[in-house]
Amino acid sequence: MLFVYEGFALGKILPYFQFLLAKIFGFLVTLLPEGPSLWVGRRLGALAYHLVGERREVALENLHLALGPERSEQEIRSVAKRVFQNLGMTAVEFFRMPRMGEEALRQKVEVEGVEVLEGLLDNNRGGFLLLSHLGNWELMAPCGRFFGLGVSVVAKPIKKNPWLDRWVTEIRERVGLEVIPTEGASKKVLRALSQGRWIGILIDQRAKRREAVWVNFFGRKAPTTPALSVLALRTRAPVVPVFMVREEGGRHRLIFKEPVKLVDTGDVKGDIEVNTGQMTQILESMIRQYPDQWFWVHRRWERKKKSRP
Repeated sequence: MLFVYEGFALGKILPYFQFLLAKIFGFLVTLLPEGPSLWVGRRLGALAYHLVGERREVALENLHLALGPERSEQEIRSVAKRVFQNLGMTAVEFFRMPRMGEEALRQKVEVEGVEVLEGLLDNNRGGFLLLSHLGNWELMAPCGRFFGLGVSVVAKPIKKNPWLDRWVTEIRERVGLEVIPTEGASKKVLRALSQGRWIGILIDQRAKRREAVWVNFFGRKAPTTPALSVLALRTRAPVVPVFMVREEGGRHRLIFKEPVKLVDTGDVKGDIEVNTGQMTQILESMIRQYPDQWFWVHRRWERKKKSRP
């Protein structure tokens, strides 16, 4: 039973303390020039690799499952460490994002494949963006202004820390992003689409078994949300894969890929599985190119249950 003092549960103290630490960190990195702040993020990421043992082990386990036959143990550990460094720099850039003007952002971000959007923007229909936790995915939000895009994203709330959740949502909204919580998202997504907005949906995290379709990801079946395939087939709206990858010197490259060629045979269940599978393969192809920039700290595959003796 939680100890309660003057209406404040002890169980709420830790999340609030985490929120305060994040606020302080976010404030401090905005005071530093960009170069030193990224250095701090990289160093903190390297420190987290050594201190946050559970997440490190998840990353190493995932990397062994995905890349084990192709990489040595030393290479896998090196990739895992760089993953944490990328996450540290991503956190720094996220907190600095609201203070970044459009011109400064244009100087940091090179755009590749913008011609993909040209024909799609003419009809003002809107569409879907196939997203993943690659590079600095958060930095894509303010880049929508480059193309006059109204961008929404379906995001999971941080349920264990409502203070942090509100603050993160506020930062995203300050750079022009509409945040749609996952619960009851379908109606809001359809409304946003009818307004000509582009809706980003991430499909690279483990989905609940009862809601998932099982598709190949690095040669192993992974429970994956079918939400994007379902919505795309229902609306016939285009699905454009987009990625933000990190480059040297604090620069980034925003990459638009050709729209996904949706399979629509009339077999709803089969089509959803096929389309989710091909979207996942697009993500895998990019992750293979930038393995040290993906979110390996998330347990993407279900763990095998240990057999009883």
